Amino acid sequence: MLFRKRRRPPHIHTHPSHPAPAPELYYIDYDMMIKGAKIKRGRRMVRQYAVILDGSVRLVTSGDTVERTVYDALVAAGAVAPRTPPDPAPEAPGKKTG
Repeated sequence: MLFRKRRRPPHIHTHPSHPAPAPELYYIDYDMMIKGAKIKRGRRMVRQYAVILDGSVRLVTSGDTVERTVYDALVAAGAVAPRTPPDPAPEAPGKKTG
C-alpha cells in the first residue's frame, strides 16, 4: 500500500462548441451607492459596503466591477440604486404600425 501508484482523477473534458457563459458584469459608481462608509483615498472619496452572499462577505468599493449576483444582493440591501433599462427608441413620426 505504501508504494502503490496513486490514481489520478479523471480528466474533465469540455466541448469547444459549448463555451461557458460569460458572467454579467456591473460597474458600481460612487453616485449610484446610497449606503456605505465614505473613505478618502488620495484626493477622491470612495464608498465601501459589505454584503454577505452565499456565506461569504463581499466588500464592494465604488469603482469596482461586480457580477450580477453581487449586484442583486446590493440592490436587495438598498445599498445601490437599481438601474432602469434604457427606453426604447421612439418611432419616426408619420409611420403607422399594425
